[in-house]
Amino acid sequence: MKVDFTFDRAKVERQGYTVDAVHQTIKQHFAAKGLRCVEDGETLSFMDNGRENDFSGMWAILMALLRSEWFTLFASSCTWHDDDGSSEDVLSQAWKVRGRTTA
Repeated sequence: MKVDFTFDRAKVERQGYTVDAVHQTIKQHFAAKGLRCVEDGETLSFMDNGRENDFSGMWAILMALLRSEWFTLFASSCTWHDDDGSSEDVLSQAWKVRGRTTA
């Protein structure tokens, strides 16, 4: 399992933040669950460690991020990659998580 994030630098900087600060915030959430950052550049990626609770830990973080206004404002993409090779555009479903009735 893997999740990739990209962020809109211009939107982040217009709000007075840096992409590095956004990355550090997200890294802290994944590190707290013992999940590893495997790529840190334009794309920020995290993978499971093969532990029993990795899946639920990753999705708990994703749901919390999708509920936050700052994440949906700054993120350009959030893509979940499953072990079977399938992928899902998680960001496109933020409106469902945040309780909106339209996209």
